[in-house]
Amino acid sequence: MELLRELRVFAIKEAEMFNQLIGELQHLNRTETPVPNRAVKGRSAIKAPSLPRLSEMLREHRVADYLNVSVRTLQNWRMFSKGPKFVKIGRAVRYKRADVETWLDSCPGL
Repeated sequence: MELLRELRVFAIKEAEMFNQLIGELQHLNRTETPVPNRAVKGRSAIKAPSLPRLSEMLREHRVADYLNVSVRTLQNWRMFSKGPKFVKIGRAVRYKRADVETWLDSCPGL
């Protein structure tokens, strides 16, 4: 039983470390590649790339690619109630695009 507690504490610390590293990497990516914000005649300003707007519900592989983490990391975050909110539909796991972007905006250091 004690071994399980130690393993859980270790896993939580690892997940927190991954969260911090992800935040640092995303901060570096955002500062190194500025996106021009010029208005085009008759069109809105150019925006930074984000998740596709067509699909509100995203599969975990798409979210993992967007966050630049492995699918296994997302699974660990779900197990320890970390990361973006998710929805289970039967056995399928889906993420709302807005929840992923809200969680990303709430990460410290971004």
